[in-house]
Amino acid sequence: MSETILIVDDEKSLLKALRITLEGKYGVITTETGSNAIKLFQHKGPDLVLLDIGLPDMSGIVTLKEIKEKDPDAMVIMVTAVEDVKTIVEAVKLGAYDYLVKPINSQELFLTVKNAIESRQLKNQIRLLQQADINRYKFEIIGRSPEIKKMIKVAKKVSKSVDTPVLIVGESGTGKGVLARAIHYSAGKNPGPFITVNCGAIAKDLVESELFGYEQGAFTGAHADGKKGRFEESAGGTIFLDEIGVMPFSAQAKLLRVLEDRVFYRVGGTEEIEVSSRIIAATNIDPEKAVEDGLFRKDLFYRLNVVKIVVPPLSEREDDILLLVEHFMDYYNVKFGKGFTKISPEARAILLQYHWPGNVRELKNLLERIILLEDGDTILPGQLALISNVDEKRNKVIGPGVTDACLDYEKVTGDLIKKALKRTRGNVREAAEVLNMPVHKLRYRIKKFGL
Repeated sequence: MSETILIVDDEKSLLKALRITLEGKYGVITTETGSNAIKLFQHKGPDLVLLDIGLPDMSGIVTLKEIKEKDPDAMVIMVTAVEDVKTIVEAVKLGAYDYLVKPINSQELFLTVKNAIESRQLKNQIRLLQQADINRYKFEIIGRSPEIKKMIKVAKKVSKSVDTPVLIVGESGTGKGVLARAIHYSAGKNPGPFITVNCGAIAKDLVESELFGYEQGAFTGAHADGKKGRFEESAGGTIFLDEIGVMPFSAQAKLLRVLEDRVFYRVGGTEEIEVSSRIIAATNIDPEKAVEDGLFRKDLFYRLNVVKIVVPPLSEREDDILLLVEHFMDYYNVKFGKGFTKISPEARAILLQYHWPGNVRELKNLLERIILLEDGDTILPGQLALISNVDEKRNKVIGPGVTDACLDYEKVTGDLIKKALKRTRGNVREAAEVLNMPVHKLRYRIKKFGL
């Protein structure tokens, strides 16, 4: 379907000429007045407006202003008989895409119209991608375990307060970044930019200039015009300070001031810059211990710790493991054009038995590898070679002659734990070692199965 252009001009001969020129390639609507142009814009929703500055009932500038009030993204090209710089500048400030001077050259007309429509299409594509990001990261976090439900409840509440700093704590691979994005994108329709800073990946002597920017000549090798820092880039949105536990002390002091006064200075600068972004920090270390060890400022920790959200490790989210497997299986099926739909009982047992030191990231990577490289519709034990080192210890406990194929998961797991406890004479720590399972997870299962 071709794009539609609304042409507004009181000069009938020009109106007719423009229609004849454009209607072979575009749909064309015409009118001679500004008031009618506004009505047609509302009801027809054209992709582009060619708007004469000199109209009989109201000026083209006023018409432009009203069109932009109804749709700030409206694409408008102004048409003028006289190249009046002042009027053209005013039109551009109001949001006009470009202007054409009468008499209009047909080649220039087609080029300007083509560029305007392509610009509109690009903006629409960007908007769709941004909306996809928003939908992707809103609180559609996979999980039904009590720990995840509690985490999401707190995160939803804090997403409404952009001035409240948030500290996210969790092991590597648990999804701290996903949670940070969910908080950001749930703030409203226009959440602004989401800027990630990996504090552990920046050279120690560059952290401050990366965060706060720098002025011309601030240090050797600085750009001639200076440079914006990540705080300025995140204005009106969120700055996510990942791995904040390794941030140098000098930068910690400046960050503390940002949190307290909501202002900062560029490196080498004297102008005070206001902070208008939400601050979310994350760490995979115990922040309280880091304070005790003198690795993290106590005052900064207390200032960040207004709202602390703990993301549980996957080993404590047993109820979520198979949900996540199915989610990633669906995702990579689409990505790689595969048709995996099932998980064999043996594979389920292995997935649930494994302690997942790499957390959700490890599980995601495992599923990506399986779906990409394997064929069929069922995930099988042989495809879990990377994590099935647990099988050897499991078989030692169960002994020969017992197969998972004829047992459901609960029975298999219960039998494993019973045999391990019997073999270790009830010593939970030794049983956990035999099963290659964290102690806290074994205790959870003993309680769950009533053993």
